Amino acid sequence: MGAIFADVVGMNSRTGNWVALPALPAGVEPMREVIISAVAAFRVGTCTAGQNTEDSGWFLLDGGRHSLGVVNYNTITVRASGTAGQSFFVFSVSPSDEGPEGN
Repeated sequence: MGAIFADVVGMNSRTGNWVALPALPAGVEPMREVIISAVAAFRVGTCTAGQNTEDSGWFLLDGGRHSLGVVNYNTITVRASGTAGQSFFVFSVSPSDEGPEGN
């Protein structure tokens, strides 16, 4: 399966728990090009979903659209950088397919 666009998803505030990306359909290869878009700054990493602790790597991204490259979709977690939660969008593409172009 090529491109998958997830519904709008909510991420917790910076003091909230890490949120996993929406589940992929059954049988879809998890190694995908992943693009995340959010209005405000957010954190993305591989911390444990449902847990507050920063128990693995993460980095801070400004608001906007960001390609994470080809990564294991099932290990990615997010949370907002601010004191309030926010919505975000996730788009992923099979590495063998052409991803989106432009902004």
